[in-house]
Amino acid sequence: MRAIGEGVRMLDRSREFLVLAECLNFVKAAERLHMSQPSLTRHIARLECELGFKLFNRNPMALTPAGAHYFDAVRGVIDQFDAVVEQGRRIAAENGTGPTVSMVVSSNNRSAAVMFEAMATLHDRHPYEPAAHLLPDSHMAVAASVLSGKADVGIVFREPADLPEGYVCELLLDLPLSILVHKDNPLSQRASLTLEDLRGCYLVCPSNPHLQTTFEGAVDTFRSAGIEPKYRIRDICEFDQISASIRIDEMLFKTGGMFVPNSVPFLVEMRFDPPLTYRSYLLHGEHPENPCVSELVAICREIAARRNA
Repeated sequence: MRAIGEGVRMLDRSREFLVLAECLNFVKAAERLHMSQPSLTRHIARLECELGFKLFNRNPMALTPAGAHYFDAVRGVIDQFDAVVEQGRRIAAENGTGPTVSMVVSSNNRSAAVMFEAMATLHDRHPYEPAAHLLPDSHMAVAASVLSGKADVGIVFREPADLPEGYVCELLLDLPLSILVHKDNPLSQRASLTLEDLRGCYLVCPSNPHLQTTFEGAVDTFRSAGIEPKYRIRDICEFDQISASIRIDEMLFKTGGMFVPNSVPFLVEMRFDPPLTYRSYLLHGEHPENPCVSELVAICREIAARRNA
């Protein structure tokens, strides 16, 4: 262990030597290395002692013939060492386990966009840590995937009624809400709507448990107004398929930023008066074992706060 420690110190001093050899000035080299000039002087003197030969002539400052040889040789060694270390870190990141995220992904979904930006930011901060990734199981409800431990973080649209101890469900985004209806629906001719106007319309409920996460938020919006919504179950495996299958007496919630594909020209967007909002929540463990999970959650908060501002 002592030999390893001495080898590491010699490697560090050799890195400092390379900077000094380029600057040929102790003060400038120390500034580049963010250290004091006396410390750099001591390190170089110690390195020369360990090597058994002088690296520099001091007056004027120049590499000795042995120093020039060492410069060429050690630069290649350090480059090879750094390449080996970087490859090892990449292998560790590829084979490790990063934060697992469960959420419904759809066109221009603002909540999902927050998470994707947070995942990218986390990777930028810790490029050699295993990257955050989406849970591959798309047939499990988001809340269930988090509370069962399969996912570390999830985006839901309903606060769990009985949140187990050790879990947190916090507001992520509060988005303006509108409704998409078929152009032949009589409601499409109105200037605005209320939830009461929608009593005769059906919500489309995906049969896929994962996609039902968004449906739960729609149901709660109606129930908050004292309305029990009607719904139809549709065999749909992707969220964006819903908009293409809307019938005349059906409706689809649309949050701010979400767009309707050009391939669905028969849908009309209707706004509420008074305006309504649609909430998304971040569901996660309160004290995760992986510190990257806590950091991912914190980044989500920062991004959401910026977008809510």
